[in-house]
Amino acid sequence: MIRIRHAICEQLPQLKNVCHALEVPVKKQQLQNGRHPTLEWILPSAVAQQERELLEAVSRHKFDETYIEQVRIVPSAGRNAAKIEFQLQPQVFVEQLLRTKANALKFSTSPAGHVVVEYSSPNIAKPFHVGHLRSTIIGNVLANLHQHLGYRTTRLNYLGDWGTQFGLLALGVQMENVSDKEMQDAPIETLYKSYVAANKASEESPEVAQRARDLFAALEAGSDESMAKRWQQYRKYTIEDLSKVYNRLGVHFDSYEWESQYSQQQIQDVLDRLRNAGLLQPELDGREIVEVDGRRIPVIKSDGSTLYLARDIAALLERLSRLQFSRMLYVVDNGQADHFNALFKTAAAVEDRLSLDQLQHVKFGRIHGMSTRQGKAIFLKDVLNEAQNIMREKRNITATTKENHSLNDDLVCDILGVSAVLVNVLKQRRQRDHEFSWQQALQVNGDTGIKLQYTHCRLHSLLDNFREVFLDDIKPDWQHFVQEPADALDLLYELARFDQSVCQSKEQLEACVLVNYLFGLCNATSRALKRLPVKQESCPKKQSQRLLLFRAAKETLHRGMRLLGLRPLDQM
Repeated sequence: MIRIRHAICEQLPQLKNVCHALEVPVKKQQLQNGRHPTLEWILPSAVAQQERELLEAVSRHKFDETYIEQVRIVPSAGRNAAKIEFQLQPQVFVEQLLRTKANALKFSTSPAGHVVVEYSSPNIAKPFHVGHLRSTIIGNVLANLHQHLGYRTTRLNYLGDWGTQFGLLALGVQMENVSDKEMQDAPIETLYKSYVAANKASEESPEVAQRARDLFAALEAGSDESMAKRWQQYRKYTIEDLSKVYNRLGVHFDSYEWESQYSQQQIQDVLDRLRNAGLLQPELDGREIVEVDGRRIPVIKSDGSTLYLARDIAALLERLSRLQFSRMLYVVDNGQADHFNALFKTAAAVEDRLSLDQLQHVKFGRIHGMSTRQGKAIFLKDVLNEAQNIMREKRNITATTKENHSLNDDLVCDILGVSAVLVNVLKQRRQRDHEFSWQQALQVNGDTGIKLQYTHCRLHSLLDNFREVFLDDIKPDWQHFVQEPADALDLLYELARFDQSVCQSKEQLEACVLVNYLFGLCNATSRALKRLPVKQESCPKKQSQRLLLFRAAKETLHRGMRLLGLRPLDQM
């Protein structure tokens, strides 16, 4: 379908940027079109003033008849916006959908489009808890979508390892006499335990609190080489431990970066630029602040040390120089809206190369109720382990589960459990708070990750039974599908919607758009499997055409699941 979309958009300058806006009509509209394959562009309000000129240009233009059979103009009427309907050559339409090589094509975007996505970003002083899950998996999907659509994409994990609380962490490691082996075996749990111990001691003793401040001051000043070396080791262990969880979630990063890269020593020139621009203003108590939308926001503390905003401004400006991005997305919860407003406006005010249009805070709500059955919800890996265990229990009590010694049962249960958790979170609108339910997440019949995996396995099994049929040698035939039950064309049109769902998901920065599309694809596939049997069909042509249809369904579902960070199973 991408070739057809490009064939439309490259015909006229006015259509150059509407590739993602071309939509397959809803079923009711398809019936009105005589079930003729169609792509339509509903004109947005932004082009309302040029509507007449645009529609005239389209009506005068002769489109490539290889792809376009007819163009129909529907002017605006009342509240209904104008639209342009491109009736497609049916045989080309079905070939583009069902031929593997045609499906392998990708969208191309301007080479200048470089998107940087910062996501996950846990704090090494605290456990990787369920609160980090939404940032991690939403950010991963957004990076996947941009990469799929041809953008140059950089994935950043910006870990918190700086600030006064890390003096407490360093002190806690000393107080608990933590060995290098303990740290290497379980770095996140060990660091968290050390921090909790030191924090409790500091609340009871001002001397302990002062020792923590002194330790961090030495670390920040670079005067304690032994401490700095241990700190580097703690960070290395942390990344190794985090990577185990990230691998289970289907998440990866191009770069791990650290807040300590932007300590006061490293960002003095940025602070000087802010002062010289008149943005950094002194307060009577010795602090220095920036004023944003009438709010006075501290950047430098009275003792001269930097606050989080200062380090974030420095990080943003350094990334602009190093990565030369066209857009930067920060996937962070709703509660940080004021911080990012201050960050974006201050950085754009001090740097002429940066505009507010390039920066976006991708907000999301909280997840409530995500815990193990024992009520523990500190570490995310505990929740993932729980999901794996529940899937093992469900498989063991299911009558249809066949014993298969070739399957790695632990791996299959882990993939199913992770799929259930991820899809249950991703199917929600990201800015809404979400109440997590094990019962809903692990259902097979509802709209869940298990449903996606089950449909993929079902399609794989069917195609595997006919693996001796070389489908690449078979030409898809539109006339055949017209004569089939309506479920065949319904599935074809659902496959044609994949490109638009990916684009809309990227435009809205909403993973749920793609998730809900995949649920619809599974439903259409299930109906087609029921009405278009292959094993029981005696006509070889019908068999082969149906196999082409189900192969395309499997490949499309596979691509969509991969974009969500899922690992599609062939057997479960």
